[in-house]
Order: sequence, then structure tokens, then C-alpha cells
Amino acid sequence: NERRKNNIIIVVLMDIVLLIGAWFVYRNVRNEIKLAQIKSDFVSNVSHEIKTPLALINMYSETLEMGRITTDEKKIEYYKTINKEARRLSRMVDKILSFSKIENGKREYIFSQTDINEIVERVISTYQHHFKNSNFICEFNLAEDLPLINIDEEAIIDVLNNLIDNAIKYSDNTKLIEINTGIKATRVYVEVKDSGIGIKEKDQALIFDKFYRVTHGHLAHHAKGSGIGLNIVKHIIDSHNGEIEVQSSYGHGSSFTLFFQSPLKS
Repeated sequence: NERRKNNIIIVVLMDIVLLIGAWFVYRNVRNEIKLAQIKSDFVSNVSHEIKTPLALINMYSETLEMGRITTDEKKIEYYKTINKEARRLSRMVDKILSFSKIENGKREYIFSQTDINEIVERVISTYQHHFKNSNFICEFNLAEDLPLINIDEEAIIDVLNNLIDNAIKYSDNTKLIEINTGIKATRVYVEVKDSGIGIKEKDQALIFDKFYRVTHGHLAHHAKGSGIGLNIVKHIIDSHNGEIEVQSSYGHGSSFTLFFQSPLKS
């Protein structure tokens, strides 16, 4: 009886170990399949994003080369389109390179005392042509006498570019973007606010994960993206010992606020 009892215990323990092992194998296989699918979607989305501006550049440049455009006004329009798509393509490549450096732990930052208003104005100026052509209204309210903050200028420009690109991409009929700066509880902040499709509450905790894309609704499903923009934003802000706050209501737009620690008095 004692031997039988011990044998039953051993068999039960072995069954438990086998079940646990099978569960771990299943989980790892499932994660590998999920990761492979995510990578496949990433490559597909990036390929689509790159292909679109390349096709436009190729088509417009060939048309100009063949001399089919006779009026100077039309030629200028074509040149502007080529320039716009080239800059769009350049931003995509910069985003991928930035993400690659972050993944490999090679992203370096050069910090300096900077006026955040100057950075915001510089970024806004690069988008003015796009805002005008796309019928977007960009309202900005920059607080006066902000203290200098210790940031990497190029990295924060990268952050703002990503947030503005998303605001444009996920806007619906109301094409309005607001950019504000100020101080809240001794921290300097920059807010990028849109009136677009918004983000559901269940998605808000996931949007900073790499490769994650919100695909609810007609517009979001057709707004292609790589799913790395907000992951880059989060990494850069974390590297600045800052914080990013998201406020969004599905169907009523989103607000991303960047908070920077320990401002230096100017």
C-alpha cells in the first residue's frame, strides 16, 4: 500500500511536470508565431509606406522628363509634389534608422540647455506647406518666459515629428491640430492635440509598444503605418527622464503631452 501510494504520487508529479512543460512549449511557440506575424506585418506596412511616395516621385519625374508639362505653373506644382514626397520618404527612413539604433542600444543623445519654444517653432515651420496643401489648421500657443530645459534637440524634433504625423494621419473631417507649451507643477510641457478619431481606452496602454497599431474604425484601418513611431517617442522621453501623458476619447481626438523634468531657470 505504501509503495502503491508513492508510485501514484510520482506519476501525478510527472504528469504535472509534463503538463507544465507542454504549456511552456505551447506558449513559446505561440509567441514565436505572433512575433513572426508582427514582423511580417511590419515589413508589409513599411514597404507600402515607402512604395507610395516612390511611385509618386517616379511618375511625376518621368512626366517632367518626357516634356508633357508645358506650363510653368504646372511644372512648379509637380516639383513641389516631388519635394514633398521626398521629404516624406526621408522621414520614414529616419524613423526606421532611429528605431534600429534604439533596438541595438546605439541611440546616443547630446543634451544642451534649450528653449523648447524655438524647437516647436522650427518644427511647425517645416509643416506649413503640408498644412496648407492638406487644408489643415495648426493653432499654437507658446507660453512666454519658459525656463531652458536640458534636452537633445534633434531627438525632441523627432518626437514632435512623430506626434504631428500621427495627428495628421488619424484626423477625420476636422483638420485641426493644436500645439501648446507651458509650465505645470514646475515642469515644462509640450502638448500636441488633434480632433481626429481618438483612441479607445483599452488601446491607450498599448500604443507605445513596438509594432502596435490601432486598427479600429474605417480611417484607422486604412491609415498605414509601421507601428514604431510612438515606441520611439516613449524611448526618447524616458531617456530624458520625462513623462508622456495621453488623453483621448474615441471619436473626439487625442492629446499627447510631454513633460520635462528639472527645468533650468533662464
